[in-house]
Amino acid sequence: MLTSLRAALPKGRSVPWFAGATFANSLGMGIYYPFSLLFFQSVLDTSLTRIGLALTLSALLVLPLLPYVGRLIDRIGPRRVLFASTAVRAAAFAGYLWVDSFALFAVLSVLVALSMRAEQTATPVLATVLAGDEPPGRWMALSRALFNAGFGLGALAVGLTASASPEILQRVGIANALCIALACLLYLRLPRSGTSAPRGRAALGKARPWRSRPFCLTVVAGAGLWIVAVSVETALPVHLLRGVGAPPWMAGVLFTLNTVLLAVFQVPVAHRTERVRPQTLVAVGAVLHIALLAALAVAGHFAPGALTALLVTAMALYSLGELLASQAVLTLLTALAPVGQRGAYLAFNQMFIGLANALTPLLVTSTLDRGPGTLWWVLTACSLLVACLMAGTVRAGSSGSEQAGEDAGRKAADRDSASAAI
Repeated sequence: MLTSLRAALPKGRSVPWFAGATFANSLGMGIYYPFSLLFFQSVLDTSLTRIGLALTLSALLVLPLLPYVGRLIDRIGPRRVLFASTAVRAAAFAGYLWVDSFALFAVLSVLVALSMRAEQTATPVLATVLAGDEPPGRWMALSRALFNAGFGLGALAVGLTASASPEILQRVGIANALCIALACLLYLRLPRSGTSAPRGRAALGKARPWRSRPFCLTVVAGAGLWIVAVSVETALPVHLLRGVGAPPWMAGVLFTLNTVLLAVFQVPVAHRTERVRPQTLVAVGAVLHIALLAALAVAGHFAPGALTALLVTAMALYSLGELLASQAVLTLLTALAPVGQRGAYLAFNQMFIGLANALTPLLVTSTLDRGPGTLWWVLTACSLLVACLMAGTVRAGSSGSEQAGEDAGRKAADRDSASAAI
């Protein structure tokens, strides 16, 4: 078992620094996330509705800036962008501790939102650079596993305090800023990763990801899965407590199970499925999502004991679907993006992820009010659409999208040895 795990992990001198930066970053977010709204309310002394509106508008305002972030990644390299974005975010979170006006809070929120989108765009690009002759998916799997582990550990640590006093909230803000600052310093230890080929530099202004049908189909699939994931995270506790009458601990058990499975099995599952078409993995993963969605839709008809068994089993299947689909979407997006333009292509993807992230709360609130099962059947349809979309690309040819990914990989091998394995 241990030997198999070592074989699945990426190799090289950069692994400890990449892993440490990812873990420190996610640990800070896990510490901060559970009490974030209460923290903002304590420093601003204003309503949660006003705070929520500012955060939503901040997320939407940064979307038009993402193409420029993508070009910057392609021009100066993902490492520098990650260093800059984490430095900005650490400073912004530190600034929250002394914010004394709503206008300043809004400005800091825009900086945080932009830096987070920049990090999510640059991290997969950095993974392909650091991978060398290895499959980049191993680095992405390590990143996802450590993110879930760090986030879960941070949320557990702050949850055990069981307090929302101003003193605790202040410490939460400081701990988050320090963790992100540590991640920023660890990124400095990674090798430089700028664009080295003149042809790649000349092509920076020509990225048109919307013209690539395989890439756009994958973007839509990823956005669909993101809507499902955010909806589950947001609506599951409300549905179980108010719609089903489940005990308060049920949601915590389900989320803990999901976090542990993602943290422990992401790397081994990614390693075991390296030879499977990413489109197939996305399709299968989307179908597995339906287990939890359908279970939640009918949860009100089960007795307490049967309900617990049903939801635990359904969450395990849902988590397996996440392990397969989320990793495969990221691998496919990176493979379909041409070398020298990966930043621009993945920034295009982040625009859709950001839009889905901003609109999902509206979907959740509007459908929950229509009936206890409405949201879950809507999300089931969304998962089925993603599965059909990806299954169609597989049937199309041993498919047009797979061929495009292979072509991108061959170009990568010719022009950038860091991407030779795609």
